[in-house]
Amino acid sequence: MSKRILIITIFMLLLATICIPTTTFATSVKTWDQMKQDLQNFEQRGQATTVINNDTVRENILPIAQILVAVASGVLVVVTCILGLKYATVGGSSAETKAKLKKQLVGLVVSIIVVFGAQAIWAIIYNLMSNI
Repeated sequence: MSKRILIITIFMLLLATICIPTTTFATSVKTWDQMKQDLQNFEQRGQATTVINNDTVRENILPIAQILVAVASGVLVVVTCILGLKYATVGGSSAETKAKLKKQLVGLVVSIIVVFGAQAIWAIIYNLMSNI
């Protein structure tokens, strides 16, 4: 059985080397002048592209970021109120209920840190980049 597999593998390798078109590296080597021309073309394409400037960011991206932070803040306030009421009324409930509520509160604190941390990082990066 293993001899058959070995013969089939060798046959497939030979067939693959014959059937797969091969290219030589000698035909793809460029001359010095061709490389210089490619570099100049690359530089021209780079200079032709538009760069995002401070005004574009202020007009287009900043309002979207402010809307997202406002929506996230509203959601966080509502969820904080709901979890706060649950925590206040949990009273003499079972330990499992209290543990589940504490896990939810930890998730709430983490989400608050993520939202406002992202806003702080954005503000820092925006201020640093606008001073450059």
